[in-house]
Amino acid sequence: VLAYSIGSFTLGGLLSAVLVFIVCLAAIKFLSRLVARALERSRLEGALRAFVSSCVKAVLWVITALIIADKLGIPSASLVAAVSVAGLALSLSLQDTLKNVFSGFTLLATRPFSSGDYVDIGATGGTVTAIGLFYTTLTTPDGKEVSIPNSEVCASRVTDYTREPRRRAELSFDLGYDCEPEAVRRALIAAAEADSRVIRIEGAEPTVVLSAYKASSVCYLLRFWTLNGDYWGAYYSVNESAREYLAREGLSMAYDRLEVKVLK
Repeated sequence: VLAYSIGSFTLGGLLSAVLVFIVCLAAIKFLSRLVARALERSRLEGALRAFVSSCVKAVLWVITALIIADKLGIPSASLVAAVSVAGLALSLSLQDTLKNVFSGFTLLATRPFSSGDYVDIGATGGTVTAIGLFYTTLTTPDGKEVSIPNSEVCASRVTDYTREPRRRAELSFDLGYDCEPEAVRRALIAAAEADSRVIRIEGAEPTVVLSAYKASSVCYLLRFWTLNGDYWGAYYSVNESAREYLAREGLSMAYDRLEVKVLK
């Protein structure tokens, strides 16, 4: 039997490595399809499915590289050490990027909010349009697109206004001290009930409470419930019509004033 060699590589080793590569390539394609089908049946976000699929492929290719190196006579321990050193250097240089990636993975796995939800993240409020591995993108009510690093999202307080089907509105009105509380309640509740978007079921009826006694006025709070999609429309409509209903009861809004007495 003739043995041909090039340096430390033998012809038999090269042929064996090629055969192993072909088998591993077929195995990678087969396993990738199985993982893709399993992920499609899961409830994970699209970005998370892509991330998991990429990680599985990367692991399979690393295993393939180690097997082929062994067939070629390359010490696998030296190869693992070299990959480890390169990985450590890369992770140090991409520390902030990796932080965003793992934060994105956390957001996609825990799902504190979903695409289409209206949320407050820190001081920014808007509709979630995309949850990626690096950034979460919001569209604000005034048409701005804001991309927030995922590490900041995970460290911020998140308020989701869309998860619950109903939302409570609260409007404040300052009336004079000479206004009867019952008349104020009657007028404000009538203003809320006149809007068809305000919910009027038991336990969620519009209510009015006396909130505070101020220097020149008494503060009343009108509270009512609406469906999430009707919140802002009902909020501004009731806020505008309340003045008309107060006027029907002979009530007027108060304003800050200063009384000055002149002593002779």
